[in-house]
Amino acid sequence: MSFDDMPDRGELMLPGAKEYAARILAESKAVVANSRCILDVSYGNDFFQKLDIFLPNDLALTDLPVLLFLHGGAWRHGFKEWMGFMAPNFNALPAIFVSANYRLAPETKHPGQLNDCWDAIAWIYHRIDDHGGDPNKIYLGGHSAGGHLAALTALKLDYAAKRDLPRDVIKACFPLSPPLNLRLDEMEPGGRREKVVKLLLARDSDDRDASPIDSVAGNKTPFFIAWGENDLPEIAIQTPAVVEALEREQCVVDWHRFGGTGHSQTNENCRDIMNPWVRKVRAWMKNPPEYLPEIA
Repeated sequence: MSFDDMPDRGELMLPGAKEYAARILAESKAVVANSRCILDVSYGNDFFQKLDIFLPNDLALTDLPVLLFLHGGAWRHGFKEWMGFMAPNFNALPAIFVSANYRLAPETKHPGQLNDCWDAIAWIYHRIDDHGGDPNKIYLGGHSAGGHLAALTALKLDYAAKRDLPRDVIKACFPLSPPLNLRLDEMEPGGRREKVVKLLLARDSDDRDASPIDSVAGNKTPFFIAWGENDLPEIAIQTPAVVEALEREQCVVDWHRFGGTGHSQTNENCRDIMNPWVRKVRAWMKNPPEYLPEIA
């Protein structure tokens, strides 16, 4: 798709989300107009299985790290076209910034989105060297539902083996304001969270398979998780719990809570190169923390 053919997915459910989407979409259009980029690169056969690739201006650069970033939108909304506004801070590193679509709920159910994330990673691993990228320097991030998918992808490495990818293909994961616990029995029946999650799941019994908090055992992929002081209430509870769970696995894990910042702001503020999340991601992409292989 492009800016001209984004399908109507209905109203965004969170207060202020419509205005947030309009602002970042306008900024992303401006970035596309003034950047070296390759749009609508297919990694699969579905309409939504596409990537936008943002490249540094210097064509001679090679062996560049790559950040794949996944948009939010409660799994049923959102587009890769939203995220281009983030690209300049990473192209300046220099690095390649990739924004990915994935198939949306309720038309596609879990683990369809997870498979899309891994297929996008496989495309990058096999093809990004054509654009100056290093397949051994792939990093993964996402905001909100995209942060959930980034975390779940980084924790479910059996999907890497199914694609003949190395288990350390994701060098670090950077979820931003992610919902990390999708357990239905811990949600208010008929409430906002339950309604949204049930659109994602094919069966209620899939809730734990779709929950990053239930997949942390044995993790050795470095994580940096960030959220806002004024984030969604469940995220303020879930993110510290997952940080603690990852710390028990003795892997590299760091976190940041933005003071006075709401759910959409944690992503929108990534336009600022001095933003703590942007600074940490850039630092890890320049000097990656050690990936700790699993002990047999």
